[in-house]
Amino acid sequence: MALRFAVSPLWETIAGLRVLAAPSLSPVHQRWIAWAERRLLGLGEDRSLLHVLVTRPVVPEFLIPTPGVRSERVGVEIDAVAKAGPERIAAAVDDPRLLADPPRAIAAMQERLHAVHDAIIAPIWPRLEGVLQGDVERRGRRMVEAGGPTVLAELHPDVSYRNPHLTVADRTVDIGERDLVLVPSAFTWPHSYLRDSPVRLALCYPAHGFGSLWERSDAPTHDALARLVGQTRARLLCELERPSTVTELATRLGVTVGAVSQHLGVLRAAGLAVSRREGREVVSLRTGLGLALVQGEVP
Repeated sequence: MALRFAVSPLWETIAGLRVLAAPSLSPVHQRWIAWAERRLLGLGEDRSLLHVLVTRPVVPEFLIPTPGVRSERVGVEIDAVAKAGPERIAAAVDDPRLLADPPRAIAAMQERLHAVHDAIIAPIWPRLEGVLQGDVERRGRRMVEAGGPTVLAELHPDVSYRNPHLTVADRTVDIGERDLVLVPSAFTWPHSYLRDSPVRLALCYPAHGFGSLWERSDAPTHDALARLVGQTRARLLCELERPSTVTELATRLGVTVGAVSQHLGVLRAAGLAVSRREGREVVSLRTGLGLALVQGEVP
């Protein structure tokens, strides 16, 4: 078993739509639901089959392909939806409207996915990604310390692993030689979901600290934060709302690149920020814990 992590904006878009389809089942998301419902309404009626497929008990696998890398742009993920051939679609969907003209139906769903993502996920993605990447970093460190089986045992009460079998709720699969991709989500609570495919398995689970996304403190906290962690680190945490390079942060803060690197190291060690490589650059952003500290909340 090859165990790895992935963060998927497409999965979060689909999961967010499922929350909006049954808002009473997600009391922890009520603040986001109230905001997102208005934005989704502004898109008008869904004339594609996206709503029909997303609200089924099991979302067709071709709509949420398992990520092949740790982080991918949503446009790349939505483009991958079109790679589903007629056979895969026919196996996953029993709907004559879709099967009559699969390419046209797929194109319509892709267009709707872009619109929905831009409306309900993109505006909060910097903060949301911080929570998801923070969960990956946290569990990645745990995997180094205690091993993959321990990480799986700690993911969710419904998840258990006994080599070579993985059980999620009442479903057990033989992992075999396949990859097992762990996908944190802000919208799946209180459940976990297993996606089965020939090449890799994907296990979607509630991300640690996702509640800090929706709860805000009305009290000003920046002065108190500066007294706690120092003025520069407090400003750095506030700037890390979106992924940024060391050079960008140094320019915005008016300090040296070396100073930013040093402060980032302290924030990463405390679990308040994460850094990752994107091409030739390394970008950083705050975690869910970092967001909660800025907002005066405890996750």
